[in-house]
Amino acid sequence: MLPKRLLALWCSCILVLAGCSDRQIFDETGLATAVGYDLLKDGDVRGTAIMPSINPEAKEKIQVFSAIGETSKGIRDRINLQSDKRVLGGQIRVALYNEKLAKRGLGSIVDTLYRDSSISSRVYLCLFEGETYDMLTHPYSEEGNIGIYLYRMIEQNIEGEKIPSSTMHEFFRSYYDKGIDPIMPFIARKGNELQIKGIALFRGERYVGWITPKEAFLIKLMHGKFRIGSYDTSVPAHIFGEMPKNRGSKKDRVQLVFDTISSHSKIELTQVSPPIFDIHIRLNARILELTLPLKLENARLMKIMEHALEEELGKELQKVVHKLQDLNVDPAGFGIVYRSNRRGKANMTQAEWRKMFKEATFRFHIKSTIIRNGVMD
Repeated sequence: MLPKRLLALWCSCILVLAGCSDRQIFDETGLATAVGYDLLKDGDVRGTAIMPSINPEAKEKIQVFSAIGETSKGIRDRINLQSDKRVLGGQIRVALYNEKLAKRGLGSIVDTLYRDSSISSRVYLCLFEGETYDMLTHPYSEEGNIGIYLYRMIEQNIEGEKIPSSTMHEFFRSYYDKGIDPIMPFIARKGNELQIKGIALFRGERYVGWITPKEAFLIKLMHGKFRIGSYDTSVPAHIFGEMPKNRGSKKDRVQLVFDTISSHSKIELTQVSPPIFDIHIRLNARILELTLPLKLENARLMKIMEHALEEELGKELQKVVHKLQDLNVDPAGFGIVYRSNRRGKANMTQAEWRKMFKEATFRFHIKSTIIRNGVMD
């Protein structure tokens, strides 16, 4: 009898708890898939949310709501006053911010989203070139639900290692950590087409500039591991014994496309003041394409190509770190390496590290191995 009484008591508790919960009926809720925030001239923020329409009789498959406020929570409350359904953020996949708002600082407005328990911390944060309202309300002919389209576009480029990941959780982890700065994808629209223009760089909570996806690849190469990333570069044609007919023209260089099968990096702090970092990068790659018909079975040519790849990567990596020093941002996390190798630097302020970062020297040691070749033009 005792087990039956316990079972009855357990079932009763379940029913009581279910009755006390905040029921969310699908037909009575609106699930936003993307939100955008724009800074207006008067200092207020305009928020725009898009939701799929579940009414089969509706002409438009997407509902767009926009409101003005000072916080994202206040904006959502005003959007609810416009909707016949309760607007929920549990299905938000992408949050976009325009450049003006990002230059002022995103800390407080992103923090409001981060503290909302109904919103996943895996929401992708993006910077948009222009007004997010114009982008979200544009009548796209092919994309359908623009929120889902943006999410899939960003996700497949992250999985293909074209760009680094920047979820809301990753943004705040870099934002609060001393010795690294946050980043996010930089989205642009040309006509009906959306594209990832590059990667936005933040000094703390403020947007200060951007880099190309190719430069973002190099930053990840410094401190990350690659499995499927690709990289294209060009080398002088004469290193292969080819004498160009027109010096100074594009034909003077050979275009190479490499597929990174695997890579590994190690950053060492070899001098404290001013800081000197030695970055050791080892990668195995294959050639996907080249614009010169060469017999790559020739071991000598393979060694020449490996050396050319190492030289070009070294030059491009130096350009990238100089650009980061000019902007005074450290998305590669050299400050974390510095703090972990120096006693008493655990409480080093971000301002102290920024001063040292601008004076730092970076030396790259690259070893490449071409393990097999692919297609030739």
